[in-house]
Amino acid sequence: MKPDFTGETWIPGATPKRIEDDHIERYRFASKFVRGKIVLDIACGAGYGSKIFAQAGASRVDAVDISEDLINYAKSNYKIANIRFLIGDIYSYKADVFYDIIICFETIEHIKKYDRALSNLYSLLHNNGLLIISSPNRIITSPHAKSIESKPDNKFHIREFTVEELRSILEAHSFKVNALDIYGQRLQRYFKNKRLQKTYKGLLRPDELFSPIVTRAGKRIPRYFIIIARKK
Repeated sequence: MKPDFTGETWIPGATPKRIEDDHIERYRFASKFVRGKIVLDIACGAGYGSKIFAQAGASRVDAVDISEDLINYAKSNYKIANIRFLIGDIYSYKADVFYDIIICFETIEHIKKYDRALSNLYSLLHNNGLLIISSPNRIITSPHAKSIESKPDNKFHIREFTVEELRSILEAHSFKVNALDIYGQRLQRYFKNKRLQKTYKGLLRPDELFSPIVTRAGKRIPRYFIIIARKK
């Protein structure tokens, strides 16, 4: 039975097209890195992204989510030999291997203790392993939230980050982040002048009409950003 879409978790085929496109393109981007690798898809949700990684040639995909309903749905829909669907918590999940790559998409904004989560993910990686992590960009998605502790516009989010904030937090947890390893979706301009910003959004509708394909951010501002962080 397919879980209901509440707005909190992406459910393939039940989620609005813009949100679905954003999720699928993130997973397609990350799938370029997984061939021959041992992969952890943490907070895997309904499991569609884990299927993409398995089909892209990952040697093993451990797909972990705290929701028993979502894991049961994934097990019944994506029966692929190199995927294991497991119930687990991002704070405490442990494995019998070190991972080459950990995927953590649209998760960090939902959890209270992000420091604890990042420390655990760091411990699960091989040396030089990659954490590929995404987040909504607070400047775009919650423009009224002035700091990392401000309540985001999305009721399911605990907090939202800017690119610079999350990069600094990752580096504080001993990850290495290169400037060229910061990517984005629906890249757009940002105007500090509120009237200009409102006009730009109203005329061009960048959050809906600009491309969801993941590309290097450069000087443009992403609605969602993806950082590739390496364990030192």
